[in-house]
Amino acid sequence: MSEITASKAELALDLTTAGLDVVAYIPGRVTPPVVIIRSGSPYVSNATVGNGYLLGLELLCVASTADNEMATEDLDQLIEDVLNALPAYATMKGVSQPFALDVNNAQYLSATITTDLAIEL
Repeated sequence: MSEITASKAELALDLTTAGLDVVAYIPGRVTPPVVIIRSGSPYVSNATVGNGYLLGLELLCVASTADNEMATEDLDQLIEDVLNALPAYATMKGVSQPFALDVNNAQYLSATITTDLAIEL
């Protein structure tokens, strides 16, 4: 297993341990609420110190379907839960504004948390 794949799996495990439903790949079917780990841009870049690298990831937070008020509250809570569960080796860079994600013939309120993981190759 590559270090990149192992790092994503470790992050998924840490978030799952915190009680979140997480997948480390883009699934064929989305079952919210869920956090989907996907590649960021840049995907891999040089770290500023040492011989390490930064692995850029996006944590796509997908809330359950509900009326607008409840979906907003659910998404806000999911974002908070993810931010509180991020391990020390992950640096949160920002959270996107909420948007409608079209998948499975439905729309889900979603937001993306951008993060960097420090890795050694």
